[in-house]
Amino acid sequence: MSTKGSAGSERKSATSPLIQVFEPHKAKTPPLIPYFTEFWARRTFALELARFADKAEYLESKLGKAWLVLNPLFLSLVYFLLVTVLRGGASKTTGLSTLAHILIGIFVFYFAQNIISDGAQSITAGGRLILNQAFPRALLPFSSAVRAFGQFWPTIPTYFAVVLIGKIFYPKTHIPLADWNYAWAPLIIAALAITAFGLSLIFAVMNVYFRDTSKLLTYTTRIWLYGSPVLWKPEMLHGWHRAFLFVNPLGPCLAATYHVWIDGISPSTSEFVGMGVWIILSMVIGTYFFTSRERDFAVRV
Repeated sequence: MSTKGSAGSERKSATSPLIQVFEPHKAKTPPLIPYFTEFWARRTFALELARFADKAEYLESKLGKAWLVLNPLFLSLVYFLLVTVLRGGASKTTGLSTLAHILIGIFVFYFAQNIISDGAQSITAGGRLILNQAFPRALLPFSSAVRAFGQFWPTIPTYFAVVLIGKIFYPKTHIPLADWNYAWAPLIIAALAITAFGLSLIFAVMNVYFRDTSKLLTYTTRIWLYGSPVLWKPEMLHGWHRAFLFVNPLGPCLAATYHVWIDGISPSTSEFVGMGVWIILSMVIGTYFFTSRERDFAVRV
């Protein structure tokens, strides 16, 4: 009789699903090695989620993904007209370089902005996934970053096309099109993406607790744009005012972008140091802030 009971209990335990119980806890990070191992193992999930979200956004648009290029392109033209009017008109030698600076600056800044803004909303937007599936929640902001990169890379050929056409009308304008310093561009873009991803982890948590965060980010990023070397040159800051360039998390990357794409020179040592510092700060603070409160998301989304 006892033998049958024990055999039945063994069969029941073998077929019963694994149940995870989450008890109330203080803010505490999970074991990071298993966390990142599972994060890497489920990276395909994030890639597929980014692909389907991208398709859904432009499903009802006739121009579709063309807006990925048209939107920042039109915005760059608006800012170019604004800057040239404030300067009293564009000369034949500076007009194209000003347009190129604003163009690549807007493209790169909007890449970072999309990572931060979409990542901030990824947890609240993925509420059903969080309630029904067990996975590292950092995959949702990561998916937003992957999607942002997919929207960013088509703008690079657009930049070269605009500069090539502009050089036909303004051949004396010095803007490098084939230069060894472009080898720094992937490193700068990677540094920008990592920094923005770390910041998106912070804003994602804030948006879970304070739902107005995503709306405030709309205005914050606009002010952020004006305070970044996108509409103005990094060399315009002198002396102690250059500290504002490095207090800005995206400042060193955007300054390096200007030097590589417009001046055709390598980024300065201070810009490399600034990029490294902000990568470490954003990822360490963002990872701790996100993972220590991840288990609380299910009861708040």
